[in-house]
Amino acid sequence: MSEVDIPTREAVAETELSSAIRAILSTQHGKRFVYWVLERCNVYADAYSGEFSNETHVRLGEQRVGRAVIARLDEVDPKLYPSLLLDIATIREIDEAQAKSLADRMEPEDE
Repeated sequence: MSEVDIPTREAVAETELSSAIRAILSTQHGKRFVYWVLERCNVYADAYSGEFSNETHVRLGEQRVGRAVIARLDEVDPKLYPSLLLDIATIREIDEAQAKSLADRMEPEDE
């Protein structure tokens, strides 16, 4: 009789988390949310806040969380984070075009 590898609870949880990440990033809404989280983690900002060292420490903590999210994306698939950045750029272009179109429709017509 051959031995069968029985997955541990941790292995199952890791597999499920990886599947959840892939599912979230497969939608435009999910991409918007993950990018929003990374922005709130100040990943794209300077942590140094001048004289207020407590604020600097808070920002460093936020950035640590953001870097952990990015690292997790890289563990699942090294292409996820770069793809997210490219997709967000496209989503923003679409948003800008829609906002311009809406603004154009709301302008009063000259008589």
